[in-house]
Amino acid sequence: MQSSIKQTKYSFSLYSLLLILAVSLFIMPGCKKESTDDKPANETLVTYQKILSYPVSTIKQQIGVWESLYPDATSIVSHTASAVEVYKITYNTIYKGEAVLASGLVCMPQSQDSCPIISFQNGTNTLKSGCPSEDPTNYYYTLMEYMAGNGYIIAFPDYIGFGASSQFLHPYYERETTDRAVVDMIRACHELLGENDIQVKFNGEHFLMGYSQGGWATLSGLKNIETNYKTTIAVTATSCGAGAYDMMAMSNYVMAQKVFPGPLYLPYFIYSQQLFGAHTDPPSKFFNEPYASRIPELFSGTYTNTQVDAQLNDTISVLLKSNMISDLSSGTDFEQLRSLLVKNSVTAWQPTSKINFYHGSADLNVPPEQSLIMYNSFLSLGVGQDKIQLISLPGTDHETSLLPWGLKTINWFNEIKK
Repeated sequence: MQSSIKQTKYSFSLYSLLLILAVSLFIMPGCKKESTDDKPANETLVTYQKILSYPVSTIKQQIGVWESLYPDATSIVSHTASAVEVYKITYNTIYKGEAVLASGLVCMPQSQDSCPIISFQNGTNTLKSGCPSEDPTNYYYTLMEYMAGNGYIIAFPDYIGFGASSQFLHPYYERETTDRAVVDMIRACHELLGENDIQVKFNGEHFLMGYSQGGWATLSGLKNIETNYKTTIAVTATSCGAGAYDMMAMSNYVMAQKVFPGPLYLPYFIYSQQLFGAHTDPPSKFFNEPYASRIPELFSGTYTNTQVDAQLNDTISVLLKSNMISDLSSGTDFEQLRSLLVKNSVTAWQPTSKINFYHGSADLNVPPEQSLIMYNSFLSLGVGQDKIQLISLPGTDHETSLLPWGLKTINWFNEIKK
């Protein structure tokens, strides 16, 4: 297993260049500076380090465990042809107009084949150490890491607020920051594949997929790519699982429930938007005590989703201020919050990528209506069913839909990739 961190040559700013020249005089043990003679400077990729590898036998064995419950796993086992290598990377991106360092994982087959890139966006996470680059052996991430053995280069952006950018609170459901991190992660992946010691090649195809918050991030990222980057990032197909795309409708759904199983949703969004600078209202405007006072600590990055939920309250009338429940949709006191919810929702457009929406029929965390709203919005623009599909996962909830969605997505990508 390779453990040295490789620093790539990059052109980002005069300051960065001077810093690299200074550091080159004192290269630390275990680091390798790339040759400048045979390749142009990288603009986005900064460092890369191989941290894991999986032999074919392990991948087939692990995926094979699912075959008795999920018939879709059988085809994925049969398509597993390569061992997988997992790299941790850092890359340049922009946060609130400033250059910052971000991070993520790139998984690739151990081969010299030409393969597509999948950009995978993960779901809601409150734990700093639980992001892809910090917790690559997490079962949730290894499910996707194994899929590289089907002939994919898979990029996992950490999102801002995690990994190399953990000094920030993650701007939860903030479109501009998320879109930029996804695009720059793909750019960094392109540059990684140009490094001399990387064998696998890129065939020019991109796929996007994500679940829950990642479903929203995937659809938002696709719209951004097709609007601004379609000449350099051509997306063939996109799979969105159980995302909250219309955030105003999602918030109204939450407040209409007597009990909601994921109470962190509104506190995470509202508090992260406050720290992001989108509004200045304290948590006490929206949430009852003792929960309002707990919110800064709960979202400090040291607690899991489950731990955060346990310190909030799933009875909505207990968690939220009564005027928040009654006035969010139209009251002047919450006009700014409504505006942020609308701004960070994703609206339909004329896509060039094929898009499949997947949703568990028994999902109480993110109701199936969220996918139906988006599907109908695309249809209303005249987008045909040759481009847009809505696929129900019968009887599954927010947790139990995850694996069926992932297996179905990879099988779909296998059917249509070059």
